[in-house]
Amino acid sequence: MGKDVMLGVVVLFTICLVWRQGKANRLFRTLLGVTFLYGLVHLLLWAFHPDLYAKSVMLGTIYNVRLMLFLLLGMGAVLLWPAKFAFSSVIKWTLVVSSVVAALGVIQYFLPSDTLMHFGYSLERGVRPAFAIDDHPDFPRIMSTLREPNALGAYLILPATALTLLFFRVKDSGRRYLVAGSWLMHALAIFLTFSRSAWLALVLSVLLALWWQHKQRVRNAFKRFWPVMAAGVLLVAIIGLTQRNTTFFQQYVVHSNSEEQVADLDSNDYHSLLVKQGLEGVRDNPMGHGPGTAGIVSIQNPGGGQLTENYYIQIAYEVGIVGLGLFVAANFLLYVLLWRRHDLFGVVLCASFWAYVVTNMLLHTWSNEAVAAQWWILAGMGIATTIPSGPELNAKVSQLAHRAIKAKKPSKSKKSRSAKRKSPPKRTKPA
Repeated sequence: MGKDVMLGVVVLFTICLVWRQGKANRLFRTLLGVTFLYGLVHLLLWAFHPDLYAKSVMLGTIYNVRLMLFLLLGMGAVLLWPAKFAFSSVIKWTLVVSSVVAALGVIQYFLPSDTLMHFGYSLERGVRPAFAIDDHPDFPRIMSTLREPNALGAYLILPATALTLLFFRVKDSGRRYLVAGSWLMHALAIFLTFSRSAWLALVLSVLLALWWQHKQRVRNAFKRFWPVMAAGVLLVAIIGLTQRNTTFFQQYVVHSNSEEQVADLDSNDYHSLLVKQGLEGVRDNPMGHGPGTAGIVSIQNPGGGQLTENYYIQIAYEVGIVGLGLFVAANFLLYVLLWRRHDLFGVVLCASFWAYVVTNMLLHTWSNEAVAAQWWILAGMGIATTIPSGPELNAKVSQLAHRAIKAKKPSKSKKSRSAKRKSPPKRTKPA
């Protein structure tokens, strides 16, 4: 709660600075208006449902609206200090932090399950010290410094995508080995979370990034190695079919308990049930049940809450179709602006955007502070320095070319003076 209050103060200070220095462009004002409307919807629904548990309402409002606050913070920082937020430095520090987090996660897998209890992790403080598939101690999952394994897997998707593209961009062999090693560390950490949504999202993000940045290379590789790829897919399918009844496959891949009774529900059963209940709640009250009535903050409601296992259903359940429409519209505008960059920064953010769409369709990913802060702050920085494309880009290129030619072309007066200097002196005939 204290960190969220600090975030609100910093964002308010940033908005005031941007406005005072006259740097509040049309896009910044538009996003500020959308943020205001999105927050207003939450407050109005709270006013219409005064009997809601106040703590859950406040947390639900903060968790939902802070995505837009992160966006404004990132954009405002670049508008105020554009020279200090170059892509190279921003992505470098992002990768440094994520590499440390990934390394700690891999180390955690080999440590005793109660190790984090010595660092203050406990159920009494609201943070579990260890996770396992279906709470089975023989099937541990890592979470590193984040709250839970699914959040760790989602957090590492954006850095892993950036490392993928950097591997093809770096020319020095030493740096390329460093990038490859860091990527393997990220991939291993994501694998050890045993978060199926993170696995799927990572594959999607990397494939999209490679296709958008290296389309011809991907085509050539597919034409050359398609038999190997087909054999690999066939081999995976055969292994899956033959091992589907083993304990490893059931626990680590399917997350299903072979020893469960008929009345028991595993992870997959709970997911389907909660999604169905969430959709029924939206159908019954399309105007919204009020902030804090769904998602992870609703768990502490004395009267009970509603997990939806889907962030978009959660938003619709809490603030109705109107609130969901505002959130989706903001996402659409943000994606279009990022797509216009057509550089490595824009490709990484656009590819990870779709990865997070997948994870949010299966979990409450944006409710995690670390995941949300990383992507939305970087996205705000990205749209603040949008690179022109299409007709606008062609016009700017033509303008620069015209200036360059004009600068190189000497004027007529300079031509005449230089001609006079270079012309040989006239010879007079002897008398």
